[in-house]
Order: sequence, then C-alpha cells, then structure tokens
Amino acid sequence: MKIRVLGDVNCRGIHTVESSTTLKDILKNNAGGMRNNRRLSIIQVGGILGRFLELESLSKPVEEFAAGDEVVNIMYLDELFCPVDYVKFLVRHCINMRRRREEDLLEMREISEKLVSEEGTEEDFLKLRDLTIDISASDEEKRFKDIVWEMTERYHDIFLEHVREHRCRTTICRRLYRAQCINACPAEVDIPGYVELMEHRNVEDAYRLMKKNNPLSFVCGKICPRPCEDRCRRKQLEETVGVRALQRYAADMTFRVGEFSEDRLEDKGRSVAIIGGGPAGLSAAYYLGRTGYRVTIFEENNVVGGMLATGIPEYRLPQATIDSEVEHIKNLGVEIKTGMRVGRDIELSQIRSHYDVVLLATGCQLGNAFAQGEGIETAVQLLKEVKVEGRREIGEKVLVVGGGDVAMDAARTALRMGAKKVMVATLEGSIAEMPATLEEKEEALEEGILFLNGRSVKEIHRNEDKGVQGVTLQRCLSVLDDQYNFSPVLDEEDTEEVEVDSLIFAIGQRPDTEYFTEDIEVDERGWVRVDPVTLETNVKGVFAAGDMSRVGTAVEAIAEGRRSAQAIDRHLEGSGLYTGKEITIPEVPLNIDIWNTKKEKETITVPAQRINFDEAVKTFDDREALCEARRCMRCDRNSRRRY
Repeated sequence: MKIRVLGDVNCRGIHTVESSTTLKDILKNNAGGMRNNRRLSIIQVGGILGRFLELESLSKPVEEFAAGDEVVNIMYLDELFCPVDYVKFLVRHCINMRRRREEDLLEMREISEKLVSEEGTEEDFLKLRDLTIDISASDEEKRFKDIVWEMTERYHDIFLEHVREHRCRTTICRRLYRAQCINACPAEVDIPGYVELMEHRNVEDAYRLMKKNNPLSFVCGKICPRPCEDRCRRKQLEETVGVRALQRYAADMTFRVGEFSEDRLEDKGRSVAIIGGGPAGLSAAYYLGRTGYRVTIFEENNVVGGMLATGIPEYRLPQATIDSEVEHIKNLGVEIKTGMRVGRDIELSQIRSHYDVVLLATGCQLGNAFAQGEGIETAVQLLKEVKVEGRREIGEKVLVVGGGDVAMDAARTALRMGAKKVMVATLEGSIAEMPATLEEKEEALEEGILFLNGRSVKEIHRNEDKGVQGVTLQRCLSVLDDQYNFSPVLDEEDTEEVEVDSLIFAIGQRPDTEYFTEDIEVDERGWVRVDPVTLETNVKGVFAAGDMSRVGTAVEAIAEGRRSAQAIDRHLEGSGLYTGKEITIPEVPLNIDIWNTKKEKETITVPAQRINFDEAVKTFDDREALCEARRCMRCDRNSRRRY
C-alpha cells in the first residue's frame, strides 16, 4: 500500500509499504526519524481532518488507519507542535475550503487569532470550546469541530498558558515571544538586551539586566546547560552566539570592580522563612528581600548554595562564585542561618508559628542507590564529601552508573581524586543518547573516561572483606517505551564481567521530606504536591519550589524561585516584585559585519592539565567578549511582541 509521510521528519514523501508495517517502523525506516532528533509528540493520519493518535499507536499496523484511501497520509509532529497555532490554521482552512462564511466559523477564526496574540482571554478559550458543539453541522464541519474540541481538551494546559501567561513555549506563535533565546530560557532573561549593552561596553547594566530575572547569573554563566543557545537563530547560519560565556564575562567583570550594590523597598513588616539555601531558595530570597520582606533562610550545611555548593565540582563551579552572589542577597537584608537542619535543630511547626509564610526549597539531596555496602556510594554523597569536606581517597578502578551530568561530575571527580581507571556504565546505547550535556560528555572523553553504553548492573561481587571487587553488567536493549516513559528492556543473557573496587551510583535523586511535621501532601514518588499556578501546598501559607516537586536544572530552580516569590507576594497582598529601575537598551542598526564575525571559543585547559580541581574554563578577555557580543542578530526586534 502507498503512504505519504509528512511533518517534522527527515524524509518526507510517498512510499510503498506492506500493510502490516507499523507506524513506528515507517517513522524509522521510511521517514528517517524525527528531524533534529526531537521527540515525537503526536501523529495524525488521514489528512487535515484525519485522526490524531497517541504514541501508543506506534505499534499498530498502518492498515488499521487506511479507511479505503488510495494513499494514506501520515503526519509525525514533534515536541515543538503548537496546538493553538494548529487550531488557527484549521479554522482558516475550513473557511477557505467551504468558501462559505457561516457566523460561527467567522467567530472561531476571530477567537483563534486572538489566542495566538496577547489579546486572548480565558473567556475566549471557553467560547471556542462552546462553538465546537453543533449538532446541526454537516459531517465534514462536525469532523472539523471535533478536532478543535480534541485539541482544546488534549492540550488544555497549553491553551491556558497562551491566554494566562501570553506565552507560547514552542515559539510558534510569533506574537507571544520576543526572541527564541528568551523563550527557551527557563528564567526568561533578556538575552538580546544584555548582549547589546555589552556591545556598548556597559557591562554593569548588562549584569543588572540579567539579575532582573536571574539573581544567580554569575553561577549560571559557569554551569547553565544553555537551552538558549540551542534555539539561537544564528545557528541556522553557522554557530550560535556564546550566551553563557558572555553572561559569565559580564558578571566576572562587575565583581572585579567591587562596587556593585542594589537598592530595596522599605520594610513591609511581613516575614518569610525559606527552608533550604539552594538555587530556588536563594532566588526567592533575592526577590522577596529586595521587595521589602523580612526573609530568613534555614540552611542545613555550613556552606550556602544547596546542590550548587555540594554537588557541582570545584573545577566547574568554585564556592567563591556562589559566595559572591550570596553576599549580594545578604546585603538586601536576607538572614541566612547555616548549620541549621529543620527537624533536628528546629521544628517546621516552630518556624510556621514565627513567620507569615514558609517556602520549602530543600531540593533533591538524597541519591538513589542500587545497593549498599563497603565501596558503594551515591554520586551525591561522593561529590559533597569531596567539595565540602575535602575528601581525596577513592579506589583505583571506579565504575560510575548513570548517564546524566551528575554521573559525569562523579566520574571526572574520581579521576581527579587519583583513580587510575574510571568507567561509566549507562543504559543508553550510545554517547549521543545519554542525557548529560554534550560538553560534559566531550570533556569526560578527552580526560580518558571509558563509556560502557547499553549496560546495566546485574550483580555486585564482593571480596572477603565485603568490599566491591567487580560487577556483572547486562545488556540494555532500550531505555524508553514508545511514550518516552522510563521502561528499560534488559537482556539478562548478554553479560560481561568488570573488575572494580569502587562503585558510584548516579541514578537519580529524591527530596528529603523527613522534616515535615505538618500534613503536607506528597505523591507516591515522594514529590511535594503543589498548585501548578501558585506553588502552594495543601497547607495554607506553605509553598514549595525547585526540586521539591520535580527534578530540574539549576536555572529551572532559579526560575521557579522567582515564581514562588511572586506567588508569596500575591499571598501577602503585595503589589508585585521589585527588580530595580528600568534599564535602557541601546537601539542601533545592525552592522553588516556581524555576518562575517566568527564565534569566539571559550578557553579550556588541555586534558593533560586537568588533574586537579582548579577551574577548567577561562573567562573571555575584553576583546573576545566584545567580538562575541557583536554576533547577536537581535531577533527580538523582529518580534511583534514588544515590552
């Protein structure tokens, strides 16, 4: 039978396949997979008014969806599919094809246009849904309205995001974002703005502009995974703008001057307790402190920063970098009590009785382990002991289990501790599939770390002293199911023996909720349940942010810290967060020379010299920063959305 492959795939076109061929095999063998290795989001078969299928339909044969068509249209849509924009397109198509202008269709067109702009409201969304209910419609029109209803039902949260936040996460709705990089940044930092300020050599204002959305910009300038750069439009021409490197430079230069200060509003007389001094807690403290609230952070460790301070190695993020930005937060009147564990030194109920609001921000401090015993530890435990306590002893043959950034940090740390051989066993079948960032994987390979891909620990072998002497690894055939759920398939017969004397597990983390004395709800996996809009728990006046409700990156925790501060301000009947005076961004024509300017590369020490915990990446010098800033194409000025 004949099929026509459409959508976000590598190879569109008409193919002849067996009727028993599954949609999954068609995607892999005929379509060449999803474009840019993005995830499949949804499938439509049967043309523009055809059926939308869930991902579990991938295993079904194409003949089930033929419906007598001579050529079966199959459209694979990726994670950047915007259902709101699709509804707008569908309404236009229906009007154009029918060449009739029924009142309800015209009203649907008007509403769909509003939803993809800043004019849409929740009332518009509900009205659109009402208009799809029409028992007198023709079969074709009824099918069209059924699809619109299905989109609003299936993607309810995305429609609400468009009308409540006026934001399109996929950057398809052009009037709902300023630039791709801003939209991709969890903190929504004005990247083109601060880059323009840097091009005009106004580094301090560039740093101030960053801090309006990210109070830990110096930290992120060293460790951010750079989602903004992945969406940089310059990438379509050559290489992306070095956003993170410029962020690091601006912060570094500002701190070198040493005269940076920020103002705050008058004391509001309301108090907020924050449990945990990690990125989410520090971010919330910054905004609340600057807005005039009395903020106290209770931090278990003697250093501030949470996983930034205990889980990210010194060669990537020195404690001095964290401390410099923490000092700015303290200058806003925020009190930080270190060495104070809630549940041991003070009870949560006591804190609640003395403060108007409590924010839980203790993050994921507990690592998951496959087993326990001599020579076995979690990556979280290892990294903390090395960075905070100065530990330097480890076995000669180390195996790290896991494929994320924490696993890379643990492996590279073990190498610096003196291990002669460091291996990483990961379920993913290739280095490219591993969830760790590309730069972390590349640098680990450069340093001589060995990757054992497509492997899982089956058995741990111990010596007479009950220490580890080796492991049996088994083959992992696949990690995710068709719906991208974690569901590894293992071949227990395909095994290999590996000799190791130190075993480190980096297979996920979980929040510590032992200090909860109130009836705060958590789900079956231990995550705190929060209102998705207000971030408030089921206990009135108790909020949660960061890795308490889901695991994420530092910049995501920082963004959620700001969201929680906004929610707390609303809860206390405030008038909005104060982030300082408006900063004027120069508006000058682009210089045509930017098209010929090559990317400036960050300097990193050669692998042979990375044998200690000295910082590996160097900050741009003045010339490099200026040249890189000039490469920005200022895509934000092409947007219809202006601030």
